[in-house]
Amino acid sequence: MEDSAYRRDCEALRTRWNDRIACADGPLPGSVLDPLVTPQGWCGHVQLAEGQRAGTVIDAVSDIAKAYDLPDGSIVVRTMAENRQVFIWGYTTKSGADYHLSWPHPVLDGSEFVDIKRQSNGTTLLDLVQLTTWARAHKESWDAIRAGREMDVQQFVRRLNRLRAGIVDILTRAKPQQIRELLMRVGLDRASLPNDLAEELNYPHDRDPTVPIPR
Repeated sequence: MEDSAYRRDCEALRTRWNDRIACADGPLPGSVLDPLVTPQGWCGHVQLAEGQRAGTVIDAVSDIAKAYDLPDGSIVVRTMAENRQVFIWGYTTKSGADYHLSWPHPVLDGSEFVDIKRQSNGTTLLDLVQLTTWARAHKESWDAIRAGREMDVQQFVRRLNRLRAGIVDILTRAKPQQIRELLMRVGLDRASLPNDLAEELNYPHDRDPTVPIPR
């Protein structure tokens, strides 16, 4: 998606929230949505107004679905550490929300946005959030194998190949440093990556610093 089109779509989501949900007579007056377009719909942070809590958002899911022309049962809400913030997903299908709720791996909670700094117009936040999710799934499999726990080898290979494809794709549009720091924040070590990608990313060895220096 072109960057300008992506921004327009995000702005349209924000505008509809303001007009239908955050308006004076809406279910969450004064709330603020910071949205992200996804292939399955959209998601984003919701900053709640004074007196609103996560339960207020959960009570409003039918109104939110209706405002965005989504089917009932297609909205997922996740509470966050800050009690006046939630993370919300709007799926174009009810099955998408059901799959999300049944997914056994860590789901996005919005924290992926905090430290991600876009360094290229060729990448979107969605690119980086997807790569973070794939890296977390691969780390789970890698840690299981190293610890001697039962692990489906086919699943391990699928996750590794998916992460590899994601890295190769984004490297055509982003700086290696950005991808390296994203993977390091997830907690992947050099041994968990294919040698050619580790070299291309200039990934640190175990003796090197493993936490990016804050900028």
